[in-house]
Amino acid sequence: MKPNYCFVFCAGQKKMFCYFNSESQYRNGIGTFVPEDIDASLCTHIVYAFANVSGLELTNTNWNDQIPGGLYERTVALKRINPDLKILLAVGGWEIGSDPFRELASTWQTRNQFAKNVIKYLRKYGFDGLDMDWEFPAARGSPPGDKRKFTDLMRQLQSEFTKEAAETGNDKLLLTLAAASGTFYINLSYEPRQLIPTLDYMLLMSYNYHGNWENTTGHHTGLWPNNIDQTRKERELNINWSVDYWLNQGIPKEKLIMGLSAYGMSYTLNFTNQNQVGAPAQSGGRPGAYTDEAGILSYFEANSYKGWNRRYIPEQDSPYAFRGDQWVGYDDKASLEIKANYARDRDLGGAMLWSVETDDFTGSCGDGRYPLLKTVNNIIRNKQTGEKSSNC
Repeated sequence: MKPNYCFVFCAGQKKMFCYFNSESQYRNGIGTFVPEDIDASLCTHIVYAFANVSGLELTNTNWNDQIPGGLYERTVALKRINPDLKILLAVGGWEIGSDPFRELASTWQTRNQFAKNVIKYLRKYGFDGLDMDWEFPAARGSPPGDKRKFTDLMRQLQSEFTKEAAETGNDKLLLTLAAASGTFYINLSYEPRQLIPTLDYMLLMSYNYHGNWENTTGHHTGLWPNNIDQTRKERELNINWSVDYWLNQGIPKEKLIMGLSAYGMSYTLNFTNQNQVGAPAQSGGRPGAYTDEAGILSYFEANSYKGWNRRYIPEQDSPYAFRGDQWVGYDDKASLEIKANYARDRDLGGAMLWSVETDDFTGSCGDGRYPLLKTVNNIIRNKQTGEKSSNC
């Protein structure tokens, strides 16, 4: 009997966007992650990160993206498990910055040709849409005029996607935006009221409010302000502020997808006896055994938390832990349940998780596979998974 996947796309159902960072194929040991590790039943949309840009063309990032039996093909093959699944290709990301986008956004002709080339690329490899992740227009080497040109680019992409669907009878390609959540990049990069109508969904990057670029500890996914936040800027660095901002700019609730984090942001403390939120810190925390990146710890790196002193920030609905000179803010099942309930109670379009390979996808914590993603599904999509309490 064919499985019933109606729960994914029936009218009024919430969306669950799952980012997959393809660089995780290179990680060590149990950290190695490939498309077959994704539980397709837990996502309505998978976003493959990342493609790059060369001239006016999309291009691959990994050597094995495009080859027969490569990562593109294996990711798209997940539709055999969940036929209603939509798979998008994300272009950009923090690492490549603004430079590759400047030429293609520069004129009507370059924007138009890029849009046509994007359609060919997405159709060739079986993707259902494009997630634009230019970080960020009119910033990081991009001139101020790119703010307006970015709106024009998104408008042209949506226009060409609509035109192609009308001419071919294909389902229209989706256009989403991985959107900034704080005023610094929002004000520099976007024309919100002009940009919103170009989008099918906005994937709000409502995380990284704090991190190792600062000299004090802070939780990167606080739902609300911390009690130590005093200035207006400080009190904007939380999920609730970002959601309010974009709703006030006119985005329909059903288009706004709230971002959640499966990774922790870590610090190295200046003094081991000062370990509270706001404690002095000198750098990112030591790399995890599998993700191997300073300042980042995946949830599945459970040994990083075992034996640590755990604390909870009640006003932010977020946990942190410390041991010696190491400090990490993270999310667990309890905090993600609160945040997913917030998205549901505000009737947003759904949730997004960055990223599936930083959840406990192997079940090494003794809590089953994907404890965080399943927790969010239980709330956002009313999809009961019967998971027990977390050991991580």
